[in-house]
Amino acid sequence: MGGNKVQGEGDYEGARRYREATEQSAREQAKGGKPIKDDAPKAADKLTPEEREGRSRAKAPAQDKRDAAYMDDLVEKKKKR
Repeated sequence: MGGNKVQGEGDYEGARRYREATEQSAREQAKGGKPIKDDAPKAADKLTPEEREGRSRAKAPAQDKRDAAYMDDLVEKKKKR
């Protein structure tokens, strides 16, 4: 990496490499004219033990909504002060 490349808030080179790899992967999956379908349920059956453990600790959508409501309440209480 050269000394005069502006990176700013993100790594432009890393983002470019990621975008190119993602586009290549999508092209490979869509070969034969088949659209890429949402296969999340199928993929869940193929998780490694580590991935299953990570998912077991992930928040459920209801928890996110609860946390958002809690944060909204805190903001409103702060405004009233």
